[in-house]
Amino acid sequence: MKLATYMISLDRATGRHAAMQVALRDAGLEAEFVSAVDLAETSEAELLQQCKSFGPWGVFAHGNMACTLSHAKVWEQFLASDADVALIFEDDVFISTELRQWIADLSWWPQDCDLLSLEFWRSETMKVMLGTKPYRHLRRDVAPMLSRYPGAAGYMLTRRGAEVLLAQAPFDQTVDSLLFNPMVSGPARSLKPHQITPALVTQGNTPPDEGTFLGHAQRKPQGALYRKQKRLRGMAELRALPLHLLRLISGRARLVRVIYADRALTDDSAARAAEAQPV
Repeated sequence: MKLATYMISLDRATGRHAAMQVALRDAGLEAEFVSAVDLAETSEAELLQQCKSFGPWGVFAHGNMACTLSHAKVWEQFLASDADVALIFEDDVFISTELRQWIADLSWWPQDCDLLSLEFWRSETMKVMLGTKPYRHLRRDVAPMLSRYPGAAGYMLTRRGAEVLLAQAPFDQTVDSLLFNPMVSGPARSLKPHQITPALVTQGNTPPDEGTFLGHAQRKPQGALYRKQKRLRGMAELRALPLHLLRLISGRARLVRVIYADRALTDDSAARAAEAQPV
């Protein structure tokens, strides 16, 4: 399978751009930089041409609209290429030095899977429900993702996956919810997402003066809108609970706290893996 690699970055975030050039170089990767949709230069009317302000997970803030539309730009660019799989990063990531070995040969790719999370979401408490029969590759597990997991800073996507995601327009939820929240997202169910653990990517690689995704501040709902959002999310979680419990009780799923590891291979196993990669 042919791979195309993309890095989403605001044009004015020059510090992040430089940091990601270094991160890619250190990981032995090359990526095409794609200009993110800049909230500072995009009107509300332009955003609402392609997005809805409220969706199945609640308020869809303008900054989150811009972020989702930035990813949609990459999906369109990927489909215009001749690549079979896209590797997509946001511009604030640390990248495992072992990722290059994973993408050199994609024969390990899970059957019927169109979406793969590479990311550790930086939480000490959050757990994700994963299938109990993972595929083992290069001393990491690749397992079906069966519950919500936030984060879209590092993932891989097939052409079918990109087509299904673009068909969701006008978008009504954040990109991470669209990708990995099966309670409210059809693609998060139909694309059979998987998670690599320990993860190969994590956020946090930001210059001190560009510590936030520029212009993408959250808009917190208030009053009746907040109560409506709480009801929506509570109802979605209640609907998902019986299936989650059944999977756990039957042994088909387990709760896992995903972690990040720059290296999972020993020196000897890393050398053997490198020798086994096609030239």
